[in-house]
Amino acid sequence: MGGTIIVSLGDSKSGASVASSNAVLGDILSLLSSALYAVYITLIRKKLPDDDDEKSGRVSMAQFLGYLGLFNLLLFLPVFLILNIAKLELFTAITWKQLGLIAGKGLLDNVLSDYLWAKAILLTTTTVATAGLTIQVPLAAIVDSLTGNSPALTDYIGATAVMMGFAGINIPSNACSKIEESNIELEGGNSLPTQQDHATPL
Repeated sequence: MGGTIIVSLGDSKSGASVASSNAVLGDILSLLSSALYAVYITLIRKKLPDDDDEKSGRVSMAQFLGYLGLFNLLLFLPVFLILNIAKLELFTAITWKQLGLIAGKGLLDNVLSDYLWAKAILLTTTTVATAGLTIQVPLAAIVDSLTGNSPALTDYIGATAVMMGFAGINIPSNACSKIEESNIELEGGNSLPTQQDHATPL
């Protein structure tokens, strides 16, 4: 959270000259989107069993995403046609190169990434999978640095905080207790030979 806030503050300062038309509405829509996203991933984790467990015959993640895409196509295609007829959002002809880029982006960004993300929810937790999405912040900072668009210092600080948060959230909660138990066992194992060495034979 801290890293995301730092990066957001850095972006707001850099774009302070651009006046927002309705910043409050934008913030409300962002919060609403986050809430719907939380409900969506929680339902995936609760209702869809892992492919590797005993319920694997009931649900397939690939089948679930396939039906999701089909329903989106059937539900929103009429909306796009209505917008085109009403001249609110006109369709324009695209070239074969643009069509190829759209298809490649859809396969890699929407199909493959969503499948891996959904599997990560089932294999870990919704918190870990969602926190993994924030790694795009430091990755974007690295790409910007390599392409000559060096981010501001606050962006680097925020990216570092995001990486630290992701690493920290993946540490098991009982890791410290396990380390203490192993240290106690090692100390106990080392003390036994010492007592035997000083024992006097009968």
